[in-house]
Amino acid sequence: MIRGILVLPLVLLWTLISGLIGLFLRIAFPAEKCVYWVAHFLWSPVVFQLYGIKIHLTQKQELPQESAIYIANHSSQLDIVVVVKVIAKGLFFVAKKELSKVPFLGQYMTVMGMIFVDRGNRERAIQSMNEAAAKVVAGKNLVTFPEGTRSKDEVFTSFKKGSFVIAQKSNIPIVPIVIKGASKALVKGSFIGRSTDIQVCIGEAIYPNQYPNHSPGELAQLVQAKMQSIYDLL
Repeated sequence: MIRGILVLPLVLLWTLISGLIGLFLRIAFPAEKCVYWVAHFLWSPVVFQLYGIKIHLTQKQELPQESAIYIANHSSQLDIVVVVKVIAKGLFFVAKKELSKVPFLGQYMTVMGMIFVDRGNRERAIQSMNEAAAKVVAGKNLVTFPEGTRSKDEVFTSFKKGSFVIAQKSNIPIVPIVIKGASKALVKGSFIGRSTDIQVCIGEAIYPNQYPNHSPGELAQLVQAKMQSIYDLL
């Protein structure tokens, strides 16, 4: 706890510096390369080192060569840091609309091609998901947290079907990322990190055409059940 309080200003400063580096690189390079270089190699390793957090990664198979939708459970703000650390690719996220109004963060996410979803407006939410689908079909890698919000005590809540609608339309592989321990490292509603271990498992890619009779909602339930099984074994 004491370490978390002491290093918090450094974490925030490093996040700001990393963002500025990303914006500078964006002048000359595509957004996905900037996100990959900065988030994977610079930002996330230092954040974990400052907090004293160790990542223990298990990977079931090689990541798909083609673009994919990376699905992760969500219980902590650290989940984003975990994902960009363990997935060595340029990624873009679907985020709630409210984040677009956060000074600097909103502008950074917009420049880097992130998509904001207005969860209170169904028509706009569908439009945002269609935009995300077009990006994935064009070769970009999408990260979503289908629970929609951070769960309490890492208890899985029902997966929303938006990501699975996108996956089914073009048989885009779904790659499960199961995170265990992030809620202990950074409790919901707090920025004070704790020195601990986080277990991460990247599961086998799931192709929607393997389950041709499943609706998007049924596919979401199937993926959630698979991820819950992995979580229970971590």
